[in-house]
Amino acid sequence: YVCTFPGHWIVMNGKMVVARDQTEAERLLDACRPTLVQVWKVEDFPAVATSQDEATLSRGMHAFAKAQCTQCHVMAGHGVNLGPNLVTSVKKLRGKDLLVQILDPSSKIDDDYRTVQFLLSDGRVMSGVVASETSETYTIRPNLLTPEKIKRIQKTDVEERFPSQVSPMPAGLINVLTRQEILDLVSFLEAGDNLPAGLSGHHELPSVQ
Repeated sequence: YVCTFPGHWIVMNGKMVVARDQTEAERLLDACRPTLVQVWKVEDFPAVATSQDEATLSRGMHAFAKAQCTQCHVMAGHGVNLGPNLVTSVKKLRGKDLLVQILDPSSKIDDDYRTVQFLLSDGRVMSGVVASETSETYTIRPNLLTPEKIKRIQKTDVEERFPSQVSPMPAGLINVLTRQEILDLVSFLEAGDNLPAGLSGHHELPSVQ
C-alpha cells in the first residue's frame, strides 16, 4: 500500500502480509525486508558520477528510505530530525567526499551529535549526546532514537569526560543498496532542497471552488 499524494509513494509505503499465525507472519515480513547486497568500501567507487535528472533523484529518494536514512534524517519533508541537517552538510561535502562520509560516518563527526562519555565520582559511566549545558549541569540524550528521554548530570559529579571518536550513525546502512542505488542516493543528497516539485514533499493542495 502507498500514499497516492504526488511523490509520497517513494517513502510512504508498506507491505501487508496475511498469515495463519505469528510465526508465519514474521517469516513473510522477514522476506520483505532489504537484504545484504555487499559490504561496500570506498575503494569500490573509484569515481562518483552524479546526476540531477528527476528519474535519478526519484531512485535516490527511494534508496534513502530503503537504507533507513529516514530514521534519523529529514530530506524532502520525509524522515525524523535526529541527525545533522543534510541540506547544510551537502554544501560542504559532495560527490566522493559525501560518499566517504556515508561509508565511514566516523571520519568526520559533527560536534553537536558527538557522543560523550562521563566518568562519575561514584564509578558509573554515562554517555550520550550533550543537548544543553549550564554552569552546573550537563543535559544529555543517551539515545538519539528516543530524543525525548534525557538525563541530567551534575558537573560536580563528573571526574572526566571523553568525546567519542565513533559516530552515532551506524556504519553499513547502505550495504542493502546496489552500486547504482548508492550513486542515485548521492545524487539525491547533493540536490539538497533543490528537488523537483513532485519530490520536494511540499505541495500546494488545489483550491476548492
